[in-house]
Amino acid sequence: MKEAYMNENMRSCELPIPYPPLKTDGKNLYYAMLLTNDLAGAVSEMSAVTAYSFQHFVTYNQKISETIKCISLIEIRHLGIIGKLISNYGGNPRLAVQAGCKSTFWNAQYISYETNPKCYLKENIVNEKAAIASYNNRISQITDRAVQELLKRIILDEENHISLFSDLLEEFY
Repeated sequence: MKEAYMNENMRSCELPIPYPPLKTDGKNLYYAMLLTNDLAGAVSEMSAVTAYSFQHFVTYNQKISETIKCISLIEIRHLGIIGKLISNYGGNPRLAVQAGCKSTFWNAQYISYETNPKCYLKENIVNEKAAIASYNNRISQITDRAVQELLKRIILDEENHISLFSDLLEEFY
């Protein structure tokens, strides 16, 4: 298992690796449409932000709660990056998955409202792995090198989140 990164004060779970510049090769509505899944699909940045915020609200264990809060802030950054990429490609970064002319809006029913930390930490790991698979899929679909590098950097964060969640499971359960 990869070693999780969390700074010594537990104030940041952000990896000490900069993000590549947020740029695209120009307008590409197809690429924008693909990225809407990562912005607002069932397993998406919006779902991660919402689920982790809920978990932070209902968790009494301070270490678990603060770690989840920290991770949610990284997911908010990812949400902004994906939204800006969609916009740069000429798409509309509303919280909806585009499939041709049809839009399916993000729904709060996409997330689990599990309150047992052991259960939701396991769910979080499954969802982070699904997010990584989705980003790897995007990397194979989008030939824009700058965006590929940005998605690879986001994957590093998602891998770190898996390590952090795994460490919490090991420590407390």
